[in-house]
Amino acid sequence: MIKMLATMLVMVLLFLGGVLFGIDQASEGVTEIRGYSTDSLKEAVQTDKNKQDNYQIEVMGQEFEQVSVEDKEEKFQEIDDSHMTQKIAGTLEQSVKWVYNGLIQSAHELVKSFF
Repeated sequence: MIKMLATMLVMVLLFLGGVLFGIDQASEGVTEIRGYSTDSLKEAVQTDKNKQDNYQIEVMGQEFEQVSVEDKEEKFQEIDDSHMTQKIAGTLEQSVKWVYNGLIQSAHELVKSFF
């Protein structure tokens, strides 16, 4: 009985040790994949100044660049124009549904009058 209990205790300890080791290895792998492998913040964040007084910032492998307000307005106009296309498509969809439902309703009334 004591031998079996000691064996079970050793097995449980080995299992829990393996689980903790696996969790640690997985955590390190995720950290490396996300780019957090640098230990200091100075290595993680790097800044460069362009000729046009724009800053380029690299944070953990991803580059960010200073964008002017005019460029952002142009992007917004492009998105807004695509919304106009979506509004036209939605209106067209509504009208096709209305015509189709009217056609089905009239066909239903016609069939209903025969029976």
